[in-house]
Amino acid sequence: MISNSSEAKDQPGAFAPPKARVSFLKRRQALGWLRQISIRLTVPLVLIVIWVIVSEMELIRPLFLPPPGQMKQAFENLDSLLPQAILTTTTMTLTGFAIGTAVGTLMGLIMAYSRIIREFLGTVFDFLRPVPVFALIPLFILWFGIGRAPQVALIAMGTSVILGVTTLEAIRNVPPIYIRAALTLGANRRRIYRTIILPYIIPHLIGAIRVSAAASWGLDVAAEFMGSQQGLGYLIILQQTYLRTSGIILLVIVYSILAFITDMVIAFIEAHITRWTERRTSGGIVASIIGLA
Repeated sequence: MISNSSEAKDQPGAFAPPKARVSFLKRRQALGWLRQISIRLTVPLVLIVIWVIVSEMELIRPLFLPPPGQMKQAFENLDSLLPQAILTTTTMTLTGFAIGTAVGTLMGLIMAYSRIIREFLGTVFDFLRPVPVFALIPLFILWFGIGRAPQVALIAMGTSVILGVTTLEAIRNVPPIYIRAALTLGANRRRIYRTIILPYIIPHLIGAIRVSAAASWGLDVAAEFMGSQQGLGYLIILQQTYLRTSGIILLVIVYSILAFITDMVIAFIEAHITRWTERRTSGGIVASIIGLA
């Protein structure tokens, strides 16, 4: 009891009135948030300052590192084209990402559920997994022609491979004790999949979904190189043709912002659908030990 009281005395605002303590905690939380934001912005701000100094002093040729003035001019030139290009690229990327996620997850579940299907499709799946998706671009053009279909198919294939492998491996890593306990209680195979396997692999699939979401934006760039006439990738091709480095960098930044927003949306959904997991309910113990808190 003495040690607990002495620890309480060391904490600021421990014996303050309730309203004052609430105000103190809010200020402390705000200061912690500002400190975290300032730490996260330190390196980007330093890099921006270095970029401005180096580019304005022309230590590097503008062709390789354009100054802020050229970036502003590039934005003004592309301002009228960006909304439609962003809409086209976002629609195509999210469509391919959704199809690839559904197909990859379903294939992983089916191959894990049925040994016969796994034996039939496993060889084909293992053959396609290491094949670079970019190497298939000529075949996609030959098979599907030039248009939206081959572009969406390329994105879907790249994401489905990631989700298929992750789903299969996540099911293989389900602790056997969970399965034995369910069998002891009389659960059949279908109930085990629904009540144990699916809830267990969801947190593992979220990480793969975030990786495939980021990869889908990169695949979109390659997909739009397949004869696209609109979209951000098409604008990059035009900027490259006329050696407009500032325009290329600007479009890369737009891609990064779109990928960041997608990742934040997935992380927000993850925080709500996996709140029951140990890493959410344990108060960040593991994260604090390994340095992620």
